[in-house]
Amino acid sequence: MTSGAAVAGAAAADAHAELREEGAAEGVGRRTLAFADFHVHTRASRDSLMTEDRFIRLALERGLTHVAITNHDNVEGAIAVRDRVAALGAEERLHVILGEEVSSAEGEVIGLFLSRTIAPGLSADETADQIHAQGGLVSIPHPYDPFRRSHITEPALLRLAEAGKIDAIEVFNSRVTLTRHNQQAADLAARYAIPGIACSDAHSGIEVAMSFNALPTFSTADQLRVALRENEWHGSRSTKLIHLTTRWAIWSKAARRRIGRIGRSQTDPGSGS
Repeated sequence: MTSGAAVAGAAAADAHAELREEGAAEGVGRRTLAFADFHVHTRASRDSLMTEDRFIRLALERGLTHVAITNHDNVEGAIAVRDRVAALGAEERLHVILGEEVSSAEGEVIGLFLSRTIAPGLSADETADQIHAQGGLVSIPHPYDPFRRSHITEPALLRLAEAGKIDAIEVFNSRVTLTRHNQQAADLAARYAIPGIACSDAHSGIEVAMSFNALPTFSTADQLRVALRENEWHGSRSTKLIHLTTRWAIWSKAARRRIGRIGRSQTDPGSGS
């Protein structure tokens, strides 16, 4: 574990311990807490190399109890984590929410509690409607981060907010470089009375549990919708250099694909002279 990861893990552990003590003082029956991260990527995203086993180990070590796996434009990566957790017999310790960070035509929208992949390229409204049609929740990731062209456009964001189609907004994303851009998201959430959440947006091991949410435990979308009203979020910002890990993942995967194509062409009997 790197020093940065050690700091994140220690901070999360301290916060978890403090919140558990508060819960015990109020009565375990009335306040059983979940420690959740609602935005995590694994190797099923084009810009992450994190394996299922590595993520699961780090999530458990750092005290997470609920995780939403939200790979880009696919729910299969989340299914892979869920199935691996089951194979390890860890379902009671780590609850996996099937999610997806959908590339809508107007920017990224996250779906939680999905059962199948939502196709990219739809409007933000169509994307939100499809998430809700699956019984899921709509979360908006890093809505005001200008350094990521993938964020939702402001007209689409306001349209969804005014239509009541947003169930949560990331008011703290660990990968957002400047504080004011997280604050803009928090201001919007407050204006429309939308629950705010903190998310690590982890693409690498060092980022796991950088941010998390402490809220009443839940197992369904409806239960989470209610629990979010009592959410206490805790955020830590990643290093400004963290985006290099995603660049490396993209380059590494591209290089592997190229090497694979070269290898296949050299072994293909029909490719010789």
